[in-house]
Amino acid sequence: MDPATAALFAALSAAPDSLSLGRELQRIRRCIADRAEPRADALETGRLASQLYDAFLVRAAELAREGPPQLPETAGPYCLAVLGSQGRREQLLATDQDNALILGEGADDEAFAAFAARLEHLLAEAGMPPCPKGIMAASPAWRRTLADWFAVVDAAAARPDEEAVLAISLLADLRPVWGEASLAAALSEQVRRRAMESSLLTRGLAREALRFGPPTLIFGHLPSGLFGLGHGTLDLKAAAVYPLVLGVKALALEAGIAAPDTLGRLAGLVAAERMEPELAEALQDGLARVQSLRLSAQATAWSRGQTADNRLVPARLTAESLANLDAALRAAGRLSEILKHHFSLHCLT
Repeated sequence: MDPATAALFAALSAAPDSLSLGRELQRIRRCIADRAEPRADALETGRLASQLYDAFLVRAAELAREGPPQLPETAGPYCLAVLGSQGRREQLLATDQDNALILGEGADDEAFAAFAARLEHLLAEAGMPPCPKGIMAASPAWRRTLADWFAVVDAAAARPDEEAVLAISLLADLRPVWGEASLAAALSEQVRRRAMESSLLTRGLAREALRFGPPTLIFGHLPSGLFGLGHGTLDLKAAAVYPLVLGVKALALEAGIAAPDTLGRLAGLVAAERMEPELAEALQDGLARVQSLRLSAQATAWSRGQTADNRLVPARLTAESLANLDAALRAAGRLSEILKHHFSLHCLT
């Protein structure tokens, strides 16, 4: 680790309040943006960004624990976990609060509700916006005892409707950052076991992946509408990230693979002889390319004081970036075809 990054971790661990945390969050974003180079390893940048955001969240949780009111030492066992791209260690610049609390037996829910509310407020004060969908420990739906979480997973496996599939997709990415990691490990194992047993659940995840995807190729090329000047904005997350990440997740959960990250899932699928190495390499390469494009677009927006999101205009890309986009979209399209065949979803529209 370079000295500047080590100093940033040290500053995060010592931040005395939300104002100081906010300054460190800006340093995190600058650290990430500075790595937005055409040939930089965006997947490695995502892992570093996730480490930094973990440290940011842990310090915020420590401050929230102190209150007022203070979280009593007798409040019971707990684990604060992250979800989504942060859980998968695939985070970049555009991020909000995605977290959950797993409480042990006998935990004081009232005390943890107050703690979670303070945590949400402190993070927002520091510049980390709340999740617009309410996927935060401050919401009762994302703050439960381990037994209640087990019941959620069992119900989702028994009746995998759209809401249940979304919950399992998020919980499959769960990763502990603070507290008793054994609680998160137990929940992750329950998700793995029940998903492996429920073909309808993994099929639902595959169906969710197919809701997204690249534009239809015309004679083997991207649609010409994407290249009109000032037109053709493309959402990289919807076009390539979601179909790749969700598709790999569906295949990995079906195979009982416990890894919470996309690269780990690909490695697990290859090791279990459920995926050819060539395909895994192609999908990893596609993910790396689209993450590089996302990082570059987000860094440019952030440097201009604009909101970092997942959109770009292909007509404005360099030839090298356009080739990366083409490769990423083809990888996503290839996986989509595999999912349709594997999960018998050919008739999905």
